[in-house]
Amino acid sequence: MATFAVGDIHGNLPALRDLLDAIREALAPEDTVVFLGDYIDRGSASKQCIDTILEFAGAHPGPTVCLGGNHEDWMMRSYRDHTAHSWLLGMKGFSTIGSYSADAETVLRAAASKAGSGLYADDALRLPYDMFFEAMPAAHLQFFDTLRLSYDDPHGIYVHAAFDPRLPLGEQTRDTLLFGRNEGGFPEEYRGERVVVYGHRNDPRLDADGWPSPRMTERTIGLDTSHHGVLSAVQLPDRRVFQSGRHLGY
Repeated sequence: MATFAVGDIHGNLPALRDLLDAIREALAPEDTVVFLGDYIDRGSASKQCIDTILEFAGAHPGPTVCLGGNHEDWMMRSYRDHTAHSWLLGMKGFSTIGSYSADAETVLRAAASKAGSGLYADDALRLPYDMFFEAMPAAHLQFFDTLRLSYDDPHGIYVHAAFDPRLPLGEQTRDTLLFGRNEGGFPEEYRGERVVVYGHRNDPRLDADGWPSPRMTERTIGLDTSHHGVLSAVQLPDRRVFQSGRHLGY
C-alpha cells in the first residue's frame, strides 16, 4: 500500500484538478492520500477546492487524511472569536470569504475599512464574521473543525509546517506543526530515521526556467510549490512526484 501526500493548495482549483487527475491514474483502492493543509486563501476558489477534496475523499475507497494548515487555523480562530482578526489581516482571507459569499465579502470589507487601525489596536473590536460562516456549508465547517495536526504511517511522518527534530511526534507543539515555530533547525538539521513530508515553507527547487519541484533530501520532502502556480504531490515509498500544470491566474 502506498501513501500519496499532497502539498499546499491555496484556492488554486485548476491546479488541484490537474493534480488529482494525475494521482488517480496511479492510485490503488487501498492507498492512503494525505492532504497537508493550506487549502484556502490567496486563490479565488477556496470553497470549490474544499468541494473537490470532499468529493475526492468520498469517491476514494481508501483512507483520505486531511491535515490543518496555519491558514485554516487562523480562520477558525475568527470563527470562534469575532474579535480575532489575524486571519483577515495577514492571510488574504477576503479571497476565501468571496468564494463562499460575495455579499459577506462586501460587508466584511466595509466593516474592516470602517474600523481602520482599530483592527490592530482594539482587542474588543468585533467584525460580522457570522455572515461568512453562515454562508459556509455545514460539511465544510465540520471539515475545518476536524482537521488533524499530523499523521504517520510506515512510510513517513506528515505535517503541515515543520517537525522539531529534538522531540518525538507525540511531543510536537501545535505552533511547530502548524506554523514552523520553535522548529529546532528543521528541515536542514533533521536527522531522524523516518521521512518527514511537509508543506507550508515555499522552499521548492527551481530549474533554469523557474519550474518548481519538491525539495527532497534523504529524510525530508517539502511539497509547497503553490507560490509558483503549481501544486505537487509525492507517492511513498517510491518518491514518485506528481504535479499540476502551471496556473498563475488563481
